[in-house]
Amino acid sequence: MFRPNILALLLTFVHNGHGLKELTPDEKQFVTNHNNYRTNDKPDLSYDEGWLTFNNSVTFDLQVYYHNQECWKCDSVYLVKVPHGTSLTVKVNTTFWTDMEIRMDVIMQDVQATICRLSEKFRENGDYWLFFNQSDFETSSCDLSLANDPASAELPILYVAAGIVGLWIIVKIFACVYRKRLSHKKEYSVESYLTQPPDKTMEMKPTESTIREEIPPDTHSKRQRLHSLDTFRGLSLLMMIFINYGGGGYWFFDHPPWNGITIADLVFPWFVFIMGVSMNFSFRSMLKRRKSRAAILWKVVRRSALLFAFGIVMNTNWGPVDLRKLRIPGVLQRLSLCYLLVAAMETVFATADDRGKEKPWAWCRDVIYLLPEWLLSLSMLAVYLALTFALPVPGCPTGYIGPGGLHEGKTHVRCTGGAAGYIDRLVLGDSHIYGNPTPKAIYQTEAPYDPEGILGTLSAAFLCFLGLQAGRVFMTYQDHRGRLVRLVFWALVTGAIGAALCNCSKNDGIIPLNKNLWSVSFSLVTACFGYFLLAFLYVIVDILQLWGGEPFIFAGMNPLILYLCHDIFYRFFPVNFHVDPVHWKLLLKALWDVIIWLSLAFVLYCKKIFIAL
Repeated sequence: MFRPNILALLLTFVHNGHGLKELTPDEKQFVTNHNNYRTNDKPDLSYDEGWLTFNNSVTFDLQVYYHNQECWKCDSVYLVKVPHGTSLTVKVNTTFWTDMEIRMDVIMQDVQATICRLSEKFRENGDYWLFFNQSDFETSSCDLSLANDPASAELPILYVAAGIVGLWIIVKIFACVYRKRLSHKKEYSVESYLTQPPDKTMEMKPTESTIREEIPPDTHSKRQRLHSLDTFRGLSLLMMIFINYGGGGYWFFDHPPWNGITIADLVFPWFVFIMGVSMNFSFRSMLKRRKSRAAILWKVVRRSALLFAFGIVMNTNWGPVDLRKLRIPGVLQRLSLCYLLVAAMETVFATADDRGKEKPWAWCRDVIYLLPEWLLSLSMLAVYLALTFALPVPGCPTGYIGPGGLHEGKTHVRCTGGAAGYIDRLVLGDSHIYGNPTPKAIYQTEAPYDPEGILGTLSAAFLCFLGLQAGRVFMTYQDHRGRLVRLVFWALVTGAIGAALCNCSKNDGIIPLNKNLWSVSFSLVTACFGYFLLAFLYVIVDILQLWGGEPFIFAGMNPLILYLCHDIFYRFFPVNFHVDPVHWKLLLKALWDVIIWLSLAFVLYCKKIFIAL
């Protein structure tokens, strides 16, 4: 039994922590001696960890509880007991804010009293100390001190970014010098050829090649390729490779435990969004070639099946295959299902021509053309919402969308994901979905949960449709201003609705941002970023032509082969090798891995080898 106010009967002062305290000379000497002679008592640190040492000089044991603030609506968890007269060091997480509570057992009662509480965002490799002294226990019992001055964990990102920019400038300078020298040589060779006397012994005879040159070329030019889209695709792919290879161990290059959004959460939705954009061009091309809709539908089904099959195969890339525990959902599987749903609609309703140019509603004909698909897509979203918030789940509250485990006082331990998790476990079984979900470490969940499950595919397909709407803007309007205005408009609309649903907060909205659930707010906010980024790249790559999209465009032309290779060869050298678990080494290794696959993309690009389904 725990009564937090019992200390009022025992002590007259409860300290709640208000910053770091300078170590006294005696404490500094003690810390120095302890670190010199008892350093083996401290556990080894990895990245995102620090030390917290409790020096207990009082006459009773201390009970330490902690709460990671990322654990939403969770109670404090027991950490360790510090016996009286000892020093004990524990590792603390430096990624998120941590609440700590020091308690003592009340003599002759089965209760604990709170001595002090503190909240701290610990620094990586920090050497923190808490001194509990009998003589001044009531006035300084919970003052946290830092015995060293660790460097910021994010500094390697700044150094690496500066190095990449410097290297890119050097490459550009060398490329510019090389082009000038090459151009100078060509001018010299042409000039020397023109100044040579003609060889009168040679008689020019018309050949097949010269006859062909006399024929005027075809003046019909093909539609210019949207290089900004290829650049966007390549950027997303290389970000995915970087993140899948560890992202330097930084929390913002990883998925959050449950609610919230990080850089890692943007990559997969952008792929779904880009797939919708690209769909416009492929379908318009097939219809203009007078390909039947039955043939198009067959191609859609075939491509979806191949993507799904590739995904199943990739799920077996981690060791001996046990079909009883084979994971069925996955990244490629979700892409295949989203493509199937949206492409099937496009097969039925797409047209080869822009027939509304002269209509009164020509200014919004990109939306008018897609009205039937808007209705079907919104229907999918309605089904998703109805199942999420109205489907009864045994043992769980209806409409629960939390992580389970420690959430809400461990009252919904096996309710991870609510209806989404229940549907996956009911249809696929516990053994065929992901068993190590992101909330497991912090929330201590017990039920398996798959972030690429069945229910989330509906809202992901809606995101794919929003990409289709972006692509329809490019297909319908030819002026740059009209395209940009509409892209920015859709970005503002989707962003505003998404922000309203999540209340611009992590946990307090009606529908929080959540990649595990692929919540509606998550789809809308990632679509907002997708619209804005596509518009930005369109300006600098296609309109102003300030940048050719290199090096991202190389990867964007061969996304499938790079994705498969980076997963298949994950365990092989020179991609996989051991490095010490520190940020700067992990960051350089992840960048090295990206360079390997970017080099492959560059070679394929130069040889004009483009592989697609």
